Amino acid sequence: METALVLIIIVVAVGLFATEKLPVDQVALLVLAVLLLFGLVTPTEGISGLSNPATVTVAAMFVLSAGLQKTGAVTALGNLLVRLGRNQTLLLALIMSGIGLVSAFINNTAAVAMFLPLVLTTAAAREVSASKLLIPLSFASQFGGVCTLIGTSTNLLVSAIAERSGIGAFSMFEFAGLGLILFTAGIVYILLFGRWLLPDRRTTQLTQNYQLGEYITEMRVTQGSPFAGKTVLETKIGDSQDITVLELLRGERKLWEPLHEP
Repeated sequence: METALVLIIIVVAVGLFATEKLPVDQVALLVLAVLLLFGLVTPTEGISGLSNPATVTVAAMFVLSAGLQKTGAVTALGNLLVRLGRNQTLLLALIMSGIGLVSAFINNTAAVAMFLPLVLTTAAAREVSASKLLIPLSFASQFGGVCTLIGTSTNLLVSAIAERSGIGAFSMFEFAGLGLILFTAGIVYILLFGRWLLPDRRTTQLTQNYQLGEYITEMRVTQGSPFAGKTVLETKIGDSQDITVLELLRGERKLWEPLHEP
């Protein structure tokens, strides 16, 4: 009976995750509540994950990700991509190397979220199909994530399970040897062969397919606006409204990441 009930809960949870009828965090809490309600897990077992070092480490990595973004470190990397990425091969190599290095020490999901607006803007500036950069971005984040213990939450969870089982926890760079081999092989394959297999989709098509229009918009600064004559940093619009300014349109000119432009 308990086995059948657990299978039903799993099927319903997967259905809710797939259809996105409810937010992911609400589904996770709902599953936990149902398991506790039917006595499938004890209250101690139900909240034990909150004290797991892996959970705390993942939460700390998201804080680190936000810090990198707020301090402008990611913006500097984006500016470097635009300046050095003169051709698609070099641009791909820079993007994959950058995201691989970052995702080795930050959760790869958070790393991709930070790089996403930068890559989209770079693709527009270089008139390159966004899909030819975003797919390698995702792959490279996974390549980099397997190089260290904290690269992915899966590594942390397996390490915690191994420690509880008496095998012992993994060290920080225990996966580095194999991870670097996979990372190098993945980049070489994408640069030599994979780039020719990637789809050629325009940014507008991606915006429609993934409903990015809800998150990307244009704002006009009028003469009487308190933002007039101020740089993006001086307006502090990122701190007060949680807005990331990707591009400044001034007539026919397009200024990418114009933090110091009035």
